[in-house]
Amino acid sequence: MSIDKLGHELIVDHDAVPGLMDAMTMPYPVSDNSMLTQVSPGDEIKADIAVQANSAVIDQLEVVKKATPGDSPAQVKPIHIPEVGERVPDFALTNQNGKRIRFGDYRGKTLLITFFYTRCNLSDYCPRMNSNLAQVDKELAKDPNLYAKTHLISISFDPAHDTPTVLRSYGAAYTERYVKEDFRHWEFATAQAKELKPLADFFAVFYEPDATSITHSLSTAVIGPDGTVKAWYSGNRWKPEEALQAVNAATASSERSRVASSQPASTYSTPR
Repeated sequence: MSIDKLGHELIVDHDAVPGLMDAMTMPYPVSDNSMLTQVSPGDEIKADIAVQANSAVIDQLEVVKKATPGDSPAQVKPIHIPEVGERVPDFALTNQNGKRIRFGDYRGKTLLITFFYTRCNLSDYCPRMNSNLAQVDKELAKDPNLYAKTHLISISFDPAHDTPTVLRSYGAAYTERYVKEDFRHWEFATAQAKELKPLADFFAVFYEPDATSITHSLSTAVIGPDGTVKAWYSGNRWKPEEALQAVNAATASSERSRVASSQPASTYSTPR
């Protein structure tokens, strides 16, 4: 269906795999990046899938029939890729408390966001993203000054199911504070259906609901206090320490700029 080179994935519309899964459209990581250059959207392929725990990876691939111009699928991954320095629109969300929030509400703080949906049961996908954010959240909490200058948001692309009540329960399990969680530092939110598409498109998120699940890609971003993209990660191969380093760098850079702008301009006397 489409090729995500940054995420090292192919989105494939496949037949049923006996004993494993029904026919569906879903993203598959590849074991060798050279596979990404062998195929084009619309190609028919045969592939071997290596399955470990809840992850499935394309291990071998053969192109059975090359696509012709009329064969290309109509549904493709959004082509917009968030660029470092690009300003993020003021997207609106509804959080786990049912409160309307906007990206602009967090100007002045470094924002770390990721995308997920609560019914995802593939451990290498949505659960891994939120587990990564949980690790970042714990590390940030070790420095109260840095903690106060940062914020995390996990964004669901399943608004029909992921109501505020569902998000509140799901999020409190990841923060491990349960009924004590106040979500002041890490929120779980979604967007109204009409607002979700432009939000997902900006961050290069592909999602396609079916009866029981959602085929989707993964996207995680660090947004600086100035509201611009500082780092973007496609797929699930990024590490919590990478995101933490990007968050630290964005926060420190903003602080240096603030201090510099508050310093009085130097004056020089003209020698006679």
